[in-house]
Amino acid sequence: MYRLVYVSTAKKELSTEDIGRILDVSQSNNHERYITGFLAHNGQHFMQALEGEYDEVREIFDRILADDRHESVVQILGETITARAFPDWSMNYFRVDDRSSGAMLIRHDDPVDGLLPQAMPRELLHLFTRFLRIEPLPA
Repeated sequence: MYRLVYVSTAKKELSTEDIGRILDVSQSNNHERYITGFLAHNGQHFMQALEGEYDEVREIFDRILADDRHESVVQILGETITARAFPDWSMNYFRVDDRSSGAMLIRHDDPVDGLLPQAMPRELLHLFTRFLRIEPLPA
């Protein structure tokens, strides 16, 4: 199995509804392919982890690279794994400080580790915790 983590910048015109559509399609497709993962959005940037068979994860990442709803996509981690960090999540989503989205929300001062899987590797927990604490730049 393989885990890939990337960060990207959302296009300014990306709406909450757009993100909802992305999640609906991702959850359905990922469930069929047994891809698990986690998507976090801090208001301007995304961080996503994908886990599954190497070829499947790379194919999804290639589609992500071509998606025009975000830019500046940078892979920050790619590793062979023996266990999934998100075994029960076809694609869970955290959004920071957007109370209208209906997503799993956190505030910048909330402890993130209580919301993430207990068996999550510490390095991955550290990456997502730091990402979710980043304050978006003023528009």
